[in-house]
Amino acid sequence: MAILNVYTERKTTSEHLRIQDELIPVITEMFNTEVATVSFYRTKETHGDLDLLILNTGDLGNIGERLKARFGPVYCNGNVYSFEYQKYQVDIIPQPTRNWETAKDFFSWDPTGNLMGKIAHKFGLKYGFEGLIFPFRTFSGRLTTDIVISKDSRKIFEFLGYDYDRYLKGFDTTEEIFEWIIEGKYFNVDNFQMENLNHIDRKRNAKRSTYQGFLEYAEKNNVQSKFTFLKNKEEYHDTIDSFFPEANFKTTLLKLQETDKRNQRVSEAINGDMIMEATGLKGQELGKVITAFKENVANNFKDGSYNDAIASFIDSGLNPMEIFMDYYSIYKSL
Repeated sequence: MAILNVYTERKTTSEHLRIQDELIPVITEMFNTEVATVSFYRTKETHGDLDLLILNTGDLGNIGERLKARFGPVYCNGNVYSFEYQKYQVDIIPQPTRNWETAKDFFSWDPTGNLMGKIAHKFGLKYGFEGLIFPFRTFSGRLTTDIVISKDSRKIFEFLGYDYDRYLKGFDTTEEIFEWIIEGKYFNVDNFQMENLNHIDRKRNAKRSTYQGFLEYAEKNNVQSKFTFLKNKEEYHDTIDSFFPEANFKTTLLKLQETDKRNQRVSEAINGDMIMEATGLKGQELGKVITAFKENVANNFKDGSYNDAIASFIDSGLNPMEIFMDYYSIYKSL
């Protein structure tokens, strides 16, 4: 990620390490926290940026403003704070305590984390700086909850079919990294091809030279696929649950699914489009009456939950839209 409208240049490894050594004590003192570096393959000659992970214990203050006061303009992209230092891009990446160890493993030895993520995806999981998670989607397709499967890197690597002890030794070249990925238990070269990635992943990896380098290496060496995943990812739920019993995966997933089914019933019985059609209201006025109705229903239900109340009405044979229209007739007269 380049900093907008700021000139930066690639640095040799010796320059990269010099700047790294200069900044670590400065950042450590500024935020009074632990700072971790990101490992890279040992023969790497030049670098486009310096990544520094900082432990966020919740008392770092306004990170962007504090960095700006010390280093000048700061560009924030999500949870990454970038600035120019000696014509070099520096990325500060805060990580909470719960993700600290997994983040250090995920960001190091690029592109291992990205490539391993493709394996996790075939299990219906996501591997990232937060560890191994199951992203739960609602009936509408919206991502709402991440079920944490594990933050134990050794166990995550084992599940995904990779040798963690070999990983800890590091890599001299990108070719060593590529071979380590290819030797994985569940490796299938087809899963990494650009045409088989989703739109967002395809767009991101088109810009990543290490990812493109991996594809070129696989093609040049005629790498063959050796494992075929099941198309239905739900068939891996038992495997995940048995490998990570401490995650209570299936129990947690069942509770989320039950809540989601309830929410779907509610949405099908009463929603903004139905209320707009029934009242002719739009925009702010529509939003106001919906908010007022939801508050009224929740305040008069013993558990204080709007969706639980609507589901209870449905179970009792009542029509939520008729209840709303009764409320609306009173609302208009206020």
